[in-house]
Amino acid sequence: MARTKGVAFLGIAEAVEFLNHLMREKSFLPFLIPLILAAWCVERWVFSLSNWVLVVVAVLATVQYFHHQRQILVEDLNKKWQRVILSTSPITPVEHCEWLNKLLMEVWLNYFNPRFSTRFACIVEKRLKQLKSRLIEKIELQEFSLGSSPPSLGLLGTHWSTFGDQQIMHLGVDWDTSDMSIMLLTKVAKPLRGTARIVVNSLHIKGELVLMPVLDGRAFLYSFVSTPDVRIGIAFGSGGSQSLPATELPGVSLWLV
Repeated sequence: MARTKGVAFLGIAEAVEFLNHLMREKSFLPFLIPLILAAWCVERWVFSLSNWVLVVVAVLATVQYFHHQRQILVEDLNKKWQRVILSTSPITPVEHCEWLNKLLMEVWLNYFNPRFSTRFACIVEKRLKQLKSRLIEKIELQEFSLGSSPPSLGLLGTHWSTFGDQQIMHLGVDWDTSDMSIMLLTKVAKPLRGTARIVVNSLHIKGELVLMPVLDGRAFLYSFVSTPDVRIGIAFGSGGSQSLPATELPGVSLWLV
C-alpha cells in the first residue's frame, strides 16, 4: 500500500514539474487556459459556440488573406518605385566593391586568367603578324599568362552618372601584378643575326575607367578618364636561358594618350 502511494506521489510531482516547465516555455498559457474555461462554461450553460467558432475562423482567415495581399502589393509598388528612381536619377550614390574584388580573387586563377590570356594572346599574335621591321625578321609569341593577381576594382567606390541620354559607370582600376609571363621570341635580321627573348614579367596600371553600355545593352565601350599610370617590367635575353635584369618602362602611359 505504501509503495502504491509512493508511485502516485511521484507521478503527481512529475506532472507538476512538467506543467511548470510548460508555463515557462509557453508564457501565453496562463492567459489561454482561463479563456478556454470561460468558453467551455458558456458552451455548457449559456448557448452553443460551435457555429460561432466557424464564423470567427472564417473572418480571421479572410482578414489575414487581405492583409497578406496588401503587403505583397506594397512590396511590389516599392520595388517598381525603386527601379523608376534608379533609371531616372542622373547620378547614383558611391558604392564600394569589396564583394566584387573578393569574387575576382576566387575565380581569377582558374576562370578569368586562362580565358583572358587566350583572348589577349590571339590579339597579340595578330598584331605581331602585321608588324614589319627591317631589323626584325620574325617575332612570335611563346607564352602568355596574366598571373595570379586580379585587378582591384572600385577601391574608392563606383557610381553611375548621366551624360545626355547616356548612362556612364565610373570605376577605379588598380592592377599590380609581378608574376605575369608574356614571352616573345625575336629573330633579328641581317646583318646582326641571332635571336632575342623578351619577357614581360610585371605590370602596374592605375586609373579611373568609365564604362558605357551601347547597342541596347548588348555591348559596352570603355576608356580611361585621363592617362593612367602604367609601368611594365621587361627582361631581355639571348639564345638560351641567359637574361638581363628586369627593367621598368615608366613612360608607357604616354602611349595611351
